[in-house]
Amino acid sequence: MQHFTIGLMAAASVSVSASAFPVDATSLPASMEEFVHWHLDLGACGTWTDVGVTEDMWVGIPAGIEVTNTQKTWYDVPTGELYNSHHMATEDGRVVSTGSNVMTWDPDRKAVVSAGSGFDMGKPYHGTSVLTGMTEDTLTWEYTEHSQGKTTVYENVVTYTGLNTRTNAVKVKGSDGEAWTSEATRSNPCKATLAAAGLPGTWESTRPDGTIDRQVVSWVADDHVLKYERSAKSPGGDWTSESLFVWYWDPAYDHVATLYLDAHGTVIHGKVDSITRNGNAVTIVATHEGSRFGGLTMSTQATQVITPKTLTTTFQDMSLDGVRHPMSWSEGVQTVDRVD
Repeated sequence: MQHFTIGLMAAASVSVSASAFPVDATSLPASMEEFVHWHLDLGACGTWTDVGVTEDMWVGIPAGIEVTNTQKTWYDVPTGELYNSHHMATEDGRVVSTGSNVMTWDPDRKAVVSAGSGFDMGKPYHGTSVLTGMTEDTLTWEYTEHSQGKTTVYENVVTYTGLNTRTNAVKVKGSDGEAWTSEATRSNPCKATLAAAGLPGTWESTRPDGTIDRQVVSWVADDHVLKYERSAKSPGGDWTSESLFVWYWDPAYDHVATLYLDAHGTVIHGKVDSITRNGNAVTIVATHEGSRFGGLTMSTQATQVITPKTLTTTFQDMSLDGVRHPMSWSEGVQTVDRVD
């Protein structure tokens, strides 16, 4: 099975719905550099997943198998080449298809080409592709595969339908009927990690002087970043923005990272250490360190307990410049109530 050279799901035979095969793919890149920039500008590199059922499309892979596809596409700067890998497996871990391929420039044909190999149901296959068309959001390929003594030519069209979604239409070249289309979504480990915590919403508390403290928590950047925006309103006054706190996935360290910024110029980085659930309460423990109070280094561990109605925060080992230093607000329990 081709692990398609565009960096989409290898298993184009995993069908979600049938659709007419796209035909508008008449332009081609003038160089590998142009092709690489196309991928980088669209955000094609990364990890994508697809859940579906196999169709009778690839040699040796029977129809009707429920599978999850995980595919990774990456750019190698030193060589100027794009790479792709795929892994298709059933829920119980049985591998249906796995493989990898490289995309490069053929100076003789003045075209982007690809070569790859892998295993379908444990049997080896190999194949080559040539890019036959490119538009602002779509790539069209012709793929020739050799598997178990058979040679098959496929047409494959990949269309980026959003920031983090794309479709893949595939059919045997020259065959009648509609192409089968699969839909892939970019991996979102931040939301996958934090979704069960139930943090999005509006949370409020009242300070001793009557000032209302409001935290609005929401998913932004197509649900890839969790944002806390804090503001305050004194009696008779207007709302004033006080701080911004964002949670995001850091792929360099493979964890949820945080960044806190406030109206005093504070910059504090952090990471989530653990997330646990006990009944309807979710506990998030995170470590934080950064610059505050005119250049002092503040460090602490914060524990948040989220229930359907309350969000409670406590701090442990609050320090300044590496010395244990309790703050006026750090030794007690801070609770805000959900109002929306």
